[in-house]
Amino acid sequence: MHEDATTIAPDAICAGEIEHPVRLQARAELHEGSRLGAFGFLNVGAVVYRRVAIGRYLSCGRGAEIGLAPHPTHALSTHGFAVDSGWFERVPGYGISEHGQTMPEKPITTIGHDVWIGAQAVIRAGVTIGTGAIIGANAAVTNDIEPYQIVGGVPAREIRYRFDPPTIAALLESRWWERPFDEIRRLPIHDIAATIEGLTRSAAGADAPTD
Repeated sequence: MHEDATTIAPDAICAGEIEHPVRLQARAELHEGSRLGAFGFLNVGAVVYRRVAIGRYLSCGRGAEIGLAPHPTHALSTHGFAVDSGWFERVPGYGISEHGQTMPEKPITTIGHDVWIGAQAVIRAGVTIGTGAIIGANAAVTNDIEPYQIVGGVPAREIRYRFDPPTIAALLESRWWERPFDEIRRLPIHDIAATIEGLTRSAAGADAPTD
């Protein structure tokens, strides 16, 4: 889908799996073992670490980091040698425990569809962020975020929801992000009630509104 519309800056890193089209701005990073859905946008310096699954229509602000691995707080040190890290690979035995203790595999981080992550936000590995959620700039997300929930702060806490419960349910049921983009762009997107009506008519086989 729209492979020719994908844009990856020369100094960006795209080692993960992508669904075209996506856009990675300067110094953005998509690490191996992660996936970015169609129309995903990583702004300057945004980083998606390993084992992150991201849905379609992501908006990710400058310098945001997704899927940060935890460090042990109960051990002698929180440094890399306690987490099997290769930070200092030329130091014999660094990151290799003689007691056979290793850190468990980093949990999968799941980001739904149409999520907006503000600049400099950090998201801990293993959390799930629901479809339609908004993460405020500089927030630190340590727990799951519900669909269409807006959060902010350190640690991130609820501010409000984007819509009322019936509207949220209708949007989730519509699965609009799976529709062809040409269909989506024709919907009256600034009138959410009319948009839901158009999605419902389209699902039933009728033409969606065009204005």
